[in-house]
Amino acid sequence: MVHIICGVTALIVGPIALYGKRRGALHRAEGYLWVFSMLLLAGTSFFIEGLAVFGRFGPIHLPSLFAIWSIFEALRQIYLGNSALHCRIMHNLYWYGLVIAGLVNFLPGRVTNRVFFGCPKENYGFGVIALGIICLFTWHAYSCRKPKMSLL
Repeated sequence: MVHIICGVTALIVGPIALYGKRRGALHRAEGYLWVFSMLLLAGTSFFIEGLAVFGRFGPIHLPSLFAIWSIFEALRQIYLGNSALHCRIMHNLYWYGLVIAGLVNFLPGRVTNRVFFGCPKENYGFGVIALGIICLFTWHAYSCRKPKMSLL
């Protein structure tokens, strides 16, 4: 239950912290809440068993290690004064470590899929994943367009 609460909190607070006004007290407070949620989310994932390959751990635990490393590296970069790299790490963590990892939870047979769609034999999870990936690519293509500078 803690894992789900942290995931939903990180999913909601993330865009506010990442795309809101920077360098203010509010950005810092939102960032701390998001980082705390992400660390707790990553930490609680180690108590979830599934696809065990190495003892109780498996490939589903690799994004948690990625998240923990990313958070500490982003904090190190901001303390070193490299805000551009800090920003890039945090954006990548949100999109790759939270959103895409969250979409993977809708694979058939996963608990999230059964909670949302009931019967584990249905393939609705693939539809959710496809729709999520389409939305991510559309957003990425839209956000990469730079306005052209005018000489006037």
